[in-house]
Amino acid sequence: MYEFTSNLNINNLFTELETIFYLNTILNISPIIYTGPKTNPKFLKDPIRIYYPSLDINLIGKENKKRTIIYQWYNLINNSIYVGSAWNGSIRLLSYWTPSRLKINLPVYKSLVKYGHNNFCLAILEDLGLTGSTPKSIMLQREQLYLDIIFNNESYLKLNLSPNAETTLGLKHSEQFKLNRTGRLNPMYNKVFSPEFLNNQIKDKTGINNPMHGKIKSYETLIKLQKLVYVYESDTKNFIGAYPTVICSKEFKMGKDTLTKYLNNGLPFKNKLFSRIKLH
Repeated sequence: MYEFTSNLNINNLFTELETIFYLNTILNISPIIYTGPKTNPKFLKDPIRIYYPSLDINLIGKENKKRTIIYQWYNLINNSIYVGSAWNGSIRLLSYWTPSRLKINLPVYKSLVKYGHNNFCLAILEDLGLTGSTPKSIMLQREQLYLDIIFNNESYLKLNLSPNAETTLGLKHSEQFKLNRTGRLNPMYNKVFSPEFLNNQIKDKTGINNPMHGKIKSYETLIKLQKLVYVYESDTKNFIGAYPTVICSKEFKMGKDTLTKYLNNGLPFKNKLFSRIKLH
């Protein structure tokens, strides 16, 4: 049984029907026709944009590039909701497909892994304009509006851990979590610290009290701290230059994860070799 979007009109009816027919008869796939976010319409206006996550991944990156947004993931299987905000929409939204991020032990990532992106609806609740045109404080205020709605309604299954935007204030751990960290299960159980150690934890370390205050790092030290990437032509092995990681990504127009991948596997990328050690 299929559900159609609530804003379906006669002009796109045949498009959706043709899609269903093609998927069922040609590919033998039963598609999910998303119904949009399940937040209370009394409080929320219609979403700005709604996406089929895996099918629209390129569109998600294109339409939200350098846009400050409030977004919502909605699980079509168990009706759970996650609300978030992003200073740069495309970077934040596309990170939900990054394997390393999907391994993070947080409900929204665990839910995406368990049910798959295709069983979610991604909605842009608000578009606050180009990145930088709206202060982050306003972005967090708007996110807080939606968080208040879902946390004040017990019927919503929440994938957000905290009821507060950009902070864990108000986060309540489960009883099992607390039990796993009490008594002998606590890693700090029965540990005794010296007075010197305790005093060092509370003393002022700002300004002249900081042991690194006024010290100038040598060029060699700065190089070590920057974790340089050495770049070479893949065919001739000619040395192109050494770049800090972030600058290397920008210079050769590649994502951080892509750079890490080619640093690890040693294969060329766009006729360039990337290495953490000098090859010349």
